[in-house]
Amino acid sequence: MRTGFDMKTALTYLVILGMVILILSLIPIRSDQVWEPAVIIPITAILFTLLIYLLCEIACTGERPAWIFFTAFFMLVFFPGASTFFQLDEASVIELGSQCIVPFFIGQYNRVSQREFRRWYMLMLLMGIFCSYTHDGITIPLCAGFICMAFLNRDRFFRSGCWPMVVGFLIGTGISVWQAYNKGISEPPSDIETLTSRTTMAFQILWDTKVFLLSVALTGYLSLSLWGRKLLLQTARDQSLLTCCAVFSVCTLPFAPLGLENAVTGVCFFAMMWVLCVGRSMALRFNKRQNDKTNNKT
Repeated sequence: MRTGFDMKTALTYLVILGMVILILSLIPIRSDQVWEPAVIIPITAILFTLLIYLLCEIACTGERPAWIFFTAFFMLVFFPGASTFFQLDEASVIELGSQCIVPFFIGQYNRVSQREFRRWYMLMLLMGIFCSYTHDGITIPLCAGFICMAFLNRDRFFRSGCWPMVVGFLIGTGISVWQAYNKGISEPPSDIETLTSRTTMAFQILWDTKVFLLSVALTGYLSLSLWGRKLLLQTARDQSLLTCCAVFSVCTLPFAPLGLENAVTGVCFFAMMWVLCVGRSMALRFNKRQNDKTNNKT
């Protein structure tokens, strides 16, 4: 689903861009930095604003300025590795640009999955390979999510424009797992004791992350009531790919094919996206109830 982009929305992103430039200008510049502040500060601010825009496009939180600001604040607090974005060096720019690729890829998948797209297949294939090969934290759950969505839409999967992206992503994931296995990073658990130990260790790490606890608490709270369960189910239908990825990221965590740290990063990323999507659904429900009360009074 693609959100609208009007003048008010454009001004909101410009405000975010200006605020980021102002904040970055107040950060002391280290003497060993290679890039000049006049170059690295605008680049960092533009990439950060672009990341906010891409996340809003996926979670559909770009419909209102307040939601956009909330997404920016939420990302600063809960995005995995957000503290590395504002170090004002070439490594932070590369990391920030790399993080933009994932939501861009998911957004393109959502955009072309409902269309018959018969051009640029090779480019889309290469984009899928590059994205999966360079993002160890999300490649396994996103690959599993693509397979699940392809199965659910198997009647029209190869008639839509997303299949080259999915095939490329599967190839890139296979290459990443194969390399991890050769380097000894990926070792399947040999027995139930090893699997249990690895699972316990993984969840101990997750319990120290704020976004995972928030997603579990929010989902648990909503599941206690009928309206909450309906809201969760509706969100899962509207965001089927992200829902599958969130579930698969937790399910594949004990096996950690690309390393435990990468697996935890993937869980945190999709937990963050799940909270954003559920939060949007709650905001829509609250606004609808307020409008109904206003209409009843009049």
